[in-house]
Amino acid sequence: MAVHEMYGDLLDGDDSLGFETTELLGDDESGTSFVPSSSGAFVGRDEADIVGAFLARKQSQQQAAAAQALMRKRVAAGALLRGVPPRNSREYALGLGSTSVSGNSSANINVQPQVIFRPERLVVPSNLAVDFLITDIKVGKNSQLVSTGALPAVMFTEVAFGVRLKMDTCQISMFVTVSVTNQNPAARNFQGGIVGPAVE
Repeated sequence: MAVHEMYGDLLDGDDSLGFETTELLGDDESGTSFVPSSSGAFVGRDEADIVGAFLARKQSQQQAAAAQALMRKRVAAGALLRGVPPRNSREYALGLGSTSVSGNSSANINVQPQVIFRPERLVVPSNLAVDFLITDIKVGKNSQLVSTGALPAVMFTEVAFGVRLKMDTCQISMFVTVSVTNQNPAARNFQGGIVGPAVE
């Protein structure tokens, strides 16, 4: 009996990639599977596996090419930015160093955090605070005070309470500036620190 009489009519179809596909029709008496090829002849299962692998690889290549084309289109449209969430968050202390301020004079103390930082509390040692006024606190160019009036530094000593503020967030490229005035006729060194949360 002819092979095509044993297995009946050939069932053909086209996949979405334009390749002709065939249905596995059955096994012959020897246990070998046959599928019809595009030419109408029957091939063994090994050959069918090779054809299937070829089609799968071809489809994968087409998908990769489409992804690359989309990426090139996005790059041509402009820069690609990817949001990176912070890895951790914790409380940090930002030191203001030691600045000599002449008697009855003012000075600006500039510090630049190395992480994204939000100042919340200014701390001035109580043994120095009696001689100083805090005339301004800035994050970047923006003042964190609601008026131009000076504040006595004793408001911010290490034993003060109820003076935790919520200032603007300072980015890495920005400065935190504390403006002080020495009320003592003699020169004094201003020292202090700022505490607040930071992310990196």
